[in-house]
Amino acid sequence: MSFIEVESWEIKPGHQYDHDEIIRKWFSFVERNHDKLFSEWKSAKYFRQLDSLGMPTGRYIMNFEFHSLEGHDSYKERRKNWDGPYEEYKSVDPYDHFIIESVAVEYWEPLEKDLWLSF
Repeated sequence: MSFIEVESWEIKPGHQYDHDEIIRKWFSFVERNHDKLFSEWKSAKYFRQLDSLGMPTGRYIMNFEFHSLEGHDSYKERRKNWDGPYEEYKSVDPYDHFIIESVAVEYWEPLEKDLWLSF
């Protein structure tokens, strides 16, 4: 069963352009290296939070879907020191543009998937 990691953040003042650029580079890097470095990932999706009027709140999220909790843990253990093949991954890490105190990480487990609806 899938395992979801949701990471949210706010961008440092004056970093919007650089943030947007590094996010694009990040997605490109992950796509090119998926089989080698990120095989446990089922998907990665990026969102900007809006309020009820459709106005941006200044908060962003990345939704990482892993094939399993075990896959998530295996990936995190392998990448923990940012060494070997993950050294290059650090070059596209967008954290330099985040307000670190704003970063939040949550974990979600899908339930009752047989009841889910897609239209």
